[in-house]
Amino acid sequence: MKRLARILAALLVIAVAVPAIAQVTDEDIDRARQEVNRIVADSQELGDAIQEGWARQAELGDEIAGLKSSIEFAQVQLAETEQRLEEVAVELYMGSTSLASLSVLINAADDEFGAGLEYLREVSGVDDSVVNQLRIFRRELDTQTSRLAEASDEQEIVTAELEEMAVELLEDLVAAQSVYDELVARQQREEEERRRREEEERRRQEEERRRQEQAARQATSTTATTSAQTTPTTADDSFTTTTGGGEGTTSTTTTTTTTTTPTPPSSGNGTCPVAGAVSFSDTWGARRSGGRRHQGVDMIAARGTPLAAIYEGTIKRISNSGLGGKAVWLRANNGDEFYYAHMDDFGSISVGQQVPEGYVVGYNGSTGNASSSLPHLHFEFHPGGGGAVNPYPLVKSVCG
Repeated sequence: MKRLARILAALLVIAVAVPAIAQVTDEDIDRARQEVNRIVADSQELGDAIQEGWARQAELGDEIAGLKSSIEFAQVQLAETEQRLEEVAVELYMGSTSLASLSVLINAADDEFGAGLEYLREVSGVDDSVVNQLRIFRRELDTQTSRLAEASDEQEIVTAELEEMAVELLEDLVAAQSVYDELVARQQREEEERRRREEEERRRQEEERRRQEQAARQATSTTATTSAQTTPTTADDSFTTTTGGGEGTTSTTTTTTTTTTPTPPSSGNGTCPVAGAVSFSDTWGARRSGGRRHQGVDMIAARGTPLAAIYEGTIKRISNSGLGGKAVWLRANNGDEFYYAHMDDFGSISVGQQVPEGYVVGYNGSTGNASSSLPHLHFEFHPGGGGAVNPYPLVKSVCG
């Protein structure tokens, strides 16, 4: 809670840095984004611990699976050896060595075991291999059973710690994103208000122009009427007045102004695949479940955070599997391919669709084999459409 309080205090600084009456500029958004990145950087240690916990959890899972398999094998071997030991026991019963002495031998300390076997060999000619195997199998079984219990306990602890850290990290990320989103929303509202005022001004100017044209027509009509009247002339000391009239003509031209919302220009240098507060580490090659090695970068973010096209390109494939969950393959215009996995939902996309850089291809989640307590994007980089390479340097360069 103390950590979250510090995060919220830092975000409050962002919020008050831009007064409510001031216009939110692109520079304000950039500064807010930088502050969000700084706050996320402060949470990086927690994010790294989660990534390490994932690897340890996978390692323990593989070890537990291996131990269970080994224990099953040892139990079979032990049963077979005990069957053989029963045959030895019959021989001992028929001879001079008691079954009780055999039990003592099996459980003897290492420094006593060799002497005991030699005694059995001399007294009854018993083949010591059966007793020796039983002793080995029992020790292996005891060791593996003990380690299985330890590994299972550690796995429970690691899982609980991961869930606790996940809650804390997601609180940080959601809090960090909230003020940034509010600034973006304010900027959008201001842009809408700006367009509304521009439209009102355009209509006011149009109305003013029409009034001016109407006044001009009236003035022209009055001048024409006055000019058409005949001035008085003198003839035989009498005045003759001739009155003439005419009409003035006018034309009206209507000008239409179209206001459009400009599309934000693409940087051309790549857009962060997670369009929001995100935590990620270089986990290339880290252990994952099933003995796999990590072939991407796991980008932790709040559930539902938009996932963006890193470059302009084409939607190559859309899938939904038990491993990757809802996933998208994006093929950039230069031939590089990118894999987005574990999404909760797809964006407005279709196979073969051309999308610009920054286009929303999906929303962050935990489908597939991802933990429901820690939604994240599994992101892969395949240069030229070939094998996967470590995406961390690229992601770091575009996400900061």
